[in-house]
Amino acid sequence: MTAQWTEIYLLVAILVAFGCFLVLLVGRKESPEKKSEEKKKNDETAPTGDTNVLEVFDYLGTKIIHENGTYTVNHGGKVSYFKSWLDLPGQFKKMVKELDNRSQESKSISEDYFLESINGKHYLTMPGGKKRKYNSINEIPAHIRKAIGK
Repeated sequence: MTAQWTEIYLLVAILVAFGCFLVLLVGRKESPEKKSEEKKKNDETAPTGDTNVLEVFDYLGTKIIHENGTYTVNHGGKVSYFKSWLDLPGQFKKMVKELDNRSQESKSISEDYFLESINGKHYLTMPGGKKRKYNSINEIPAHIRKAIGK
């Protein structure tokens, strides 16, 4: 009989150990702080499909606003709305292309700044072609804001 009692005690001890192992394995959860940190990290690095693009072009008084694929043009006080690049008249396409090319050139002689706003972030292209990212317009130095007309 003593052999049977020791076998029963051994079997119960093994079952208790196995049960504790399962509880630890299944019940193991990450702390909410770690989850929120990982979620923030994933949100910042993961590309999103709902990117909002806003570009404002000013070409000798003609203002062209490009927002999510649509174009709004203010030419001589007359405001026109175009649903796509293909609908935009050729004269305005030339203006946009010229301003785009000027913003991408790296001229150290020119004192031109170029400002783009994408998803609430402001990207400023400096005269040397170097780009800087700002979270708000107020973070841009005053003399540069004055040069870009903001």
